[in-house]
Amino acid sequence: MKTFINIVILLFCVTAFSQEQKVVYQKMDNDLVKATYYFADNSNIIEREGFFNKEGKLHDTWISYDLLGNKTTIATYNNGKKEGVWTYFKTDKINLVTYQENKIIHVEEKALVVN
Repeated sequence: MKTFINIVILLFCVTAFSQEQKVVYQKMDNDLVKATYYFADNSNIIEREGFFNKEGKLHDTWISYDLLGNKTTIATYNNGKKEGVWTYFKTDKINLVTYQENKIIHVEEKALVVN
């Protein structure tokens, strides 16, 4: 029992001192706010960036990156709903998922050819 309590205390201490994710907000001219999220373990590398509308909903283009700065996802929102073609980049393929009003209406997979 004593060992169990020590483990619980250790886990609490580790989680209590974990790093918070750095986020930078920038007001744009068109009533949008650009948000840039950085990886928690490296506050100099962008994890994802995109826009919020004046109601605080996801809006317009959002881009996600890996630790090397490569794009992993390009997404579009319209007032908080998934909309349009989302592009997911994989090592050997690209997945294209088309959304309309938050619902998937088409999925396509393309081989990634690198010369």
